Amino acid sequence: MSRNNRISDETLFGYLLIALPEEEQWRIETLALSDSVLRQRIEDLRDLLGPMRELSSPVEPRADLTTTTMAFIEESSQSGDSLLSVPSVRMSQPLFESDRATRLAWIDSLVALAAGIVILTLLLPSVWYSRESSRRISCASNLRELGHAISLFSQVDSERRLPRIELDGPLSFAGVYAVRLKDAGLLESRKWIWCPAVQSFDVDQPIPSLQTFLAASPRQQQNLKNTVGGNYSFNLGNEVEGDYVTPGFNGKSYFAVIGDSLLSVAADEDTTAVHGGNLANVLYDDGRIQSVHLHQKNVAPMLDNPYLNREMQQAVGHGLDDTCLGPSFQNPFKPVY
Repeated sequence: MSRNNRISDETLFGYLLIALPEEEQWRIETLALSDSVLRQRIEDLRDLLGPMRELSSPVEPRADLTTTTMAFIEESSQSGDSLLSVPSVRMSQPLFESDRATRLAWIDSLVALAAGIVILTLLLPSVWYSRESSRRISCASNLRELGHAISLFSQVDSERRLPRIELDGPLSFAGVYAVRLKDAGLLESRKWIWCPAVQSFDVDQPIPSLQTFLAASPRQQQNLKNTVGGNYSFNLGNEVEGDYVTPGFNGKSYFAVIGDSLLSVAADEDTTAVHGGNLANVLYDDGRIQSVHLHQKNVAPMLDNPYLNREMQQAVGHGLDDTCLGPSFQNPFKPVY
């Protein structure tokens, strides 16, 4: 029996609605990253949520929504001045009973409507968070495919190194990794280089070959540099004793290879990532994909921040063990502070 079969549908529904303890949420999400059957089960259950999947932003209910709604209903049923009251006139008993029944029907309708509003406002944030979780899992799947392609590239490289970023010239930018993977026949899908959490991109934009890129005009090359590597950040390489070195694939668990591009990364400012504001998926040298928490200024003291080198710059790493990821347009020797 596979481990995903031990997780019940009820538990997975709780995961989708963010109703489980945080440890259980992370356990299921971690299992889903490496288990395609479990990911499919989650997708099937998510489809049962129906049209609510199309909602794109969370709605926070008022803390006193239930209390104020029920108080209004109770006041309406007792007060002669309420919106549900009718003018006091002399009427026959049957007419009075008919009016009373109509009034009770209105109260029942209000109760049902209020209950529906309360349930909906409680569900909407959970639906939004489940969609964000789905995007994070899809992003991790992209990184896994890219990691496999980069690993194959290093195996056929004479020095067993990652796709090379040139020291200077037109190929001195991080996104050149995608061009080299394509030329090697290892980039099977253009969607791999685009994180689904970022919507402002065109996944159908072609990736040029190395020959096509070099034949383009300087202006065209500059435009390509901004997009050819997608919206992922690639390892900027290392400077060792004054020489620029392209790192190899050596299975080091702390060495970041590729990951999400951040919206802001300065060491003295709040760091903003693409997943929920403070999460970024990062692929490490040992094949592990980790959702890295980047909580505001706490990124600076990290032992090895994957987006800053040891001098707290987004630039080439200093020494063989210093890693730094940069977006597609990034030149390794032009720091981003």
